[in-house]
Amino acid sequence: MSVGISDIRTVPVGEDLTAEDLRLQVVRGLEQAKRADYPLADLSTVLLTGEWAVLNASSQAVRASSTPVGQTYPVFSGTDRFDARATGNVTLLLASNVVIKSSVFDDTATYAVGSYLTVKDLGGGESKVTLRSGSEPRLARVLEVASTYLVYETLQGV
Repeated sequence: MSVGISDIRTVPVGEDLTAEDLRLQVVRGLEQAKRADYPLADLSTVLLTGEWAVLNASSQAVRASSTPVGQTYPVFSGTDRFDARATGNVTLLLASNVVIKSSVFDDTATYAVGSYLTVKDLGGGESKVTLRSGSEPRLARVLEVASTYLVYETLQGV
């Protein structure tokens, strides 16, 4: 395994570090959130901050499939971070009621405040929140809708 440091974060800094990153912002509840590191089932998997990961039977993080399941959690620190790439672990927010502002969502759906969300891989290579249908697990509920982000609260096994 080789690890490299992106040139964009070395001096001189090539990116605006003051710019807002909307992939994942925990707006409320971080101080009570349970965060835990889990190894990736496959080290070639890319799970970015703001996506959601499923814990498999071996307690390893994998990308959600097209069929939603309940053991799915927000990725707090994904493989886009150097420390996660170095350890092979991602940090998940487990069984925590948090309010999240994120640009990682199914932008083809029409959301309303109060809509329930589930998580799927919609074919774009990321596990994203999307509208829940039928008996799919309710993993989150929409609090605010904007064109470039959603604000939602996570639900514990509802």
